[in-house]
Amino acid sequence: MENQARERGANSPAMQRLRRRADYTCTPEGAGEMDNFRHPVQPTFDSEEMRGSMQAILADNIGNYVVIEFLMGTEDMIRKQGMLYFVGRSFLTLYDERSNNFIVCDIFSVRFVYFYMPGDRPRLNYNTLPPVSGEPGMGMASPNRRR
Repeated sequence: MENQARERGANSPAMQRLRRRADYTCTPEGAGEMDNFRHPVQPTFDSEEMRGSMQAILADNIGNYVVIEFLMGTEDMIRKQGMLYFVGRSFLTLYDERSNNFIVCDIFSVRFVYFYMPGDRPRLNYNTLPPVSGEPGMGMASPNRRR
């Protein structure tokens, strides 16, 4: 059942659209490359300890559009969005079609994952960097943020 779900995600319209791009290549083992971004072979997560894990759930839904909330430190949450492109043991990769970027994320800071129906997208773009760093052009640093 898990392998069928994984194949559905790998064959989703979004993943098929990416695979048709001229700059997408894939090895017979399943590793791939697009726009100079390389990914290894997708793990199956079918071992006893990985069944039902966050990694297995996400891997079963590759190709779906998601918004993911990450816990940063002890109290800050940030969101990232995009097509679920790859899931590894300790990371996941989102593909942001708007900007043609890949976002590699730490899986252990994932707290919530929102799955969107086909064609639905959030109203806001959560992938833009917030103006809190204090760098030139990025706005003022937050007075509540510890350094």
